[in-house]
Amino acid sequence: MRPWQLLLCNANVLQSVLERADSELSSLELDARRLFILSTVEAHPFPADLARALSLPKPSITFLVKKLEESGYLRRQGEKGDLRRYRLTITPAGIKARDKGAEAVNGIFGACLNSLSAADQATFSRIVDQLQPRASKTKQRNTKAKR
Repeated sequence: MRPWQLLLCNANVLQSVLERADSELSSLELDARRLFILSTVEAHPFPADLARALSLPKPSITFLVKKLEESGYLRRQGEKGDLRRYRLTITPAGIKARDKGAEAVNGIFGACLNSLSAADQATFSRIVDQLQPRASKTKQRNTKAKR
């Protein structure tokens, strides 16, 4: 299978899992992008960093953060020394919604994974981990590209 075809198959699996989780996520006032934000905000508490980490446009992050604030899942806090910048923090209600949403997705994707042998699951996990972007790798590539 060519790399593009493999990437497309991967995207189809992701979309299928998230579509099957949609009704449960909706009951939590979430969708996939909001769940991803709640799952990522602790590691990337500033909106611009969050946008980069999730490969979402900044205006989309702004809109989704407002929706998560309305749901009581996120809180904005001004950053000392820079009035233009604010930090996002997940609330206890956000943690609960994130965990329930992740549990729903875990159940669906877990069923998909259970169709694989234990050895194939371990191989898949190892490969996906190796394909994850690493900050140091990205910085090294950007530094080389600037030269």
